[in-house]
Amino acid sequence: MVKPQKSKDQILKEVVELTLRLTSQGKKITRFEIGEPNFPASHRVIRGLTETLRKEKVVGYGPAAGLPELRKALAAELSAEHNTRIEPDQILITPGGRFATFAAITSFVSSSERVLIPQPAWPAYEECVDFIKGRVIHFNTRLDDGWEMDLGRLETQLRKGVRLIVLNCPNNPTGKVMSKKKFVEIVDLAQQYESMILSDEVYDKYVHAKSPSILESEGENFVYVNSFSKQFSLTGWRIAYLVTTKEKALRIRRVIQTLITCVPEFIQRAALVAIKSGRTEAQRNINSIMKKVELTCRELSRIDVSFYKPEGTFYVFPKANKPNFDSARFAKLLLEQYHVSISPGEAFGNYPAFFRLAVSLPAGQITGAIRAIGKATDAWS
Repeated sequence: MVKPQKSKDQILKEVVELTLRLTSQGKKITRFEIGEPNFPASHRVIRGLTETLRKEKVVGYGPAAGLPELRKALAAELSAEHNTRIEPDQILITPGGRFATFAAITSFVSSSERVLIPQPAWPAYEECVDFIKGRVIHFNTRLDDGWEMDLGRLETQLRKGVRLIVLNCPNNPTGKVMSKKKFVEIVDLAQQYESMILSDEVYDKYVHAKSPSILESEGENFVYVNSFSKQFSLTGWRIAYLVTTKEKALRIRRVIQTLITCVPEFIQRAALVAIKSGRTEAQRNINSIMKKVELTCRELSRIDVSFYKPEGTFYVFPKANKPNFDSARFAKLLLEQYHVSISPGEAFGNYPAFFRLAVSLPAGQITGAIRAIGKATDAWS
């Protein structure tokens, strides 16, 4: 019997599960695989949560679209940041960025319709398309080309009919930040061929220079996704948001109503505290993580790998300079023999020679972990 092929999400989860199993056995693991900030949630946010629970009755059902005060605050912030006009009715609050992505895809993509996903890419996009039996078009990019999308190849695909293009900028796993010129050219092509754009901008605060945004384009055929997880280290709280036109928001809201009813109000009120008074603290923590990315790149330059120096996110996506390198097998070997966990490149597309490092671990662990990776790659055969 032929074994079913593992999904890309499964490849990632296997590493996490093995890491947790070894940790439970008393092994000290240096974790380069978990895409989660290692700074704590702000005391202001936690205090806002607990005070809300003490003072107000917030255990009942809330509006499916989200708390009006939170949507109003987000609309004002996004309008100012992107020099545009966003209205609260364009915003929906969701339980995490993954659900926002799922809700958008299931709302606008039907069975057999084509969804173009530039790769390497976060595997959840493909999982969502597979769930509704859409057709994934893998649009591979290359390290040798600086992870740039080729517009000629893109237009060739769009001519065949593409219902939705997924853009993730800054990119997980490469750290690539697209130029504004390239971003606008892609948006223009999508408009020309009547393709929607799902723009995942979750890492937009992890940048050295401003990242382009779909909110600054003139088109209306888009869904913008962002989250409180990476900015404020609220990953386990499960709260994110999306922005689109009012008409599309009404359509997506039906998915939220059907599947989850609403995001708990007390979590939304804590998120409201975050955007009103937690930005400065969060940005300090983000800056600290990005300094650790710089350290990681310096250490990687001392071992036998090639990589694109990230312009955003807290990820690096190195390529091992070894023939027949299998990053899934390498990740298991590295974890079991050197107690360092990484994410295999196969989880992000057809990139077996690559692996992802999520630089959210303590700075003091980075040099030793990279040296261990260097030893393991040198010994690879």
